[in-house]
Amino acid sequence: MMKRRQFLFVTLALVALLVVPVGAALAYSGYPFFFIKAVNTTEHWVEIEPHNFPPNDTFVVRMGPMGTQGIGGWVVGTVTTDASGNLSQTKFPIHPYVWGYYQVAIRLESPTSGYYAYNWFYNTSTSGSGSGSGGPSYYGFPFFFIHAVKKDDQVTIKGYNFPPNDTFDVYMNYMGTLGIGGIKVATVTTDASGNLSADTFGIPDALKGQARIAIRLQSPTSGYYAFNWFYNNTATVPVP
Repeated sequence: MMKRRQFLFVTLALVALLVVPVGAALAYSGYPFFFIKAVNTTEHWVEIEPHNFPPNDTFVVRMGPMGTQGIGGWVVGTVTTDASGNLSQTKFPIHPYVWGYYQVAIRLESPTSGYYAYNWFYNTSTSGSGSGSGGPSYYGFPFFFIHAVKKDDQVTIKGYNFPPNDTFDVYMNYMGTLGIGGIKVATVTTDASGNLSADTFGIPDALKGQARIAIRLQSPTSGYYAFNWFYNNTATVPVP
């Protein structure tokens, strides 16, 4: 009877150990990102539109030359997020050291959690989300989340900020390749709003049985690309 009680206690203890971390992990998922909302070169500021930032965190805002991803850039502000992940500020001054640059990188990075997000903007006045008249028609870069997987069969993605009226080849390859040089599984197009013509793609026979698979969308015309990877297990993942 004593052994049975000990076994029950150990089992319950293990369940407790498993349940608590899972609950904590579900508090935040994915990663932060943001779009460029408006730029004013007369008053020297840029406004961003943030998405999926972690709650109760602090982010340092930096700017630097295009191509640096804002790493090591000049600090233009520090912001915090509330319990819902909303930023305390979304408009930032353009640092004087980058006033003369045609394109500027901007980066938000947390010194505590390590989360970060970056983008870039044309240093010319415009408004809206990159589609206003009088300015460039597209800002930033495309990216996508993995939404669902059917093992050894297909994967469904959710695309964001893809350039309008473009064509993208879809490749899959071994994990660690970023999809470069992979097997072409489809070709998709984007409409005037940047929406993908298809978001579900078959897993090629050569990659069936792989634990993890890299997937890449790359345009043969504009050169824009985006990549990600997924576990080759049947699952559905919430996306922002």
